[in-house]
Amino acid sequence: MEQTTRNNTITTSYPPRPKSPDPQEAIDQAIAHKLAQNLWVQRNDVLKTCVLCLEHLKICCTTLNLSAKCDERLEIPYAHGKTEKYQLTSRTGTSDNLKAAVTMLDDNVIQAEVTVKYPKAVGGYYRAVAQPDVQWKLQQLQDLGNHISRVTISLCDLQEEVNLLRGEADGVEHFTESSGKRMLDELKSVMNELSIARNTIMLPKKRSLLELCYFPPTRKFVPPLPQDQLVSFYISSCRLVCASYQMVPKTVNPQGLSVFMAECQLPYLDEIIKHLNIVMHEIQRLINYFSATM
Repeated sequence: MEQTTRNNTITTSYPPRPKSPDPQEAIDQAIAHKLAQNLWVQRNDVLKTCVLCLEHLKICCTTLNLSAKCDERLEIPYAHGKTEKYQLTSRTGTSDNLKAAVTMLDDNVIQAEVTVKYPKAVGGYYRAVAQPDVQWKLQQLQDLGNHISRVTISLCDLQEEVNLLRGEADGVEHFTESSGKRMLDELKSVMNELSIARNTIMLPKKRSLLELCYFPPTRKFVPPLPQDQLVSFYISSCRLVCASYQMVPKTVNPQGLSVFMAECQLPYLDEIIKHLNIVMHEIQRLINYFSATM
């Protein structure tokens, strides 16, 4: 009987060991990927965002009559300002300590009427009208217009820069990592201006009592304000506020000061805030994209 011989030899020939990943190569790939994303944002998103933001800012400039201040590339037609009269009352609507009527032309107060509770006056109320022959601006509205105007100039410049980088002049794209960093710096500057603009009409900016004493329009009331009485106008949370300050004995008020306030909502400022919020959201989105790809 023939026996079959089995070959029990064990093969030890394995496939070659894979090369260890090169850490530097992985880093280079990550950097290249980020740069590609950065260039894509520059090429496809910046211009579109600028156009959208400028449309909203154009509405703000038209509402605030900023044709003489904002970037002329927006082509906002010149328009004469319109006078608006506002009636200011207590927020609760039940107090008659202070009432006021203010007539405004853009950011200028052209007439103010106040009726404030004042025991020393005949009938218990002091009534006066101020129609100053000096400039009486609400500084917050002026600041709002200035900041929005500066943003329009910055975004129009950025829009023009992107068009040049896209190669409109020579047909060759010029987007680089450096141009992305420059755009990020410009967007951060724009965001800062927008934040300041928004805060000017959301946060109250009051003059001190000493400043009110020497503020020229304060001296234009007829009859003159009593020596122990001061009146101030300012913006707070999109409201026009009138505040009356009266010096009283500390037995009446420990601070020696009695304050009455009247106010009214300014609907057009609510609309300005809505547009600014949209613009700020879009600019912050771009800033986040650029920051993540740097």
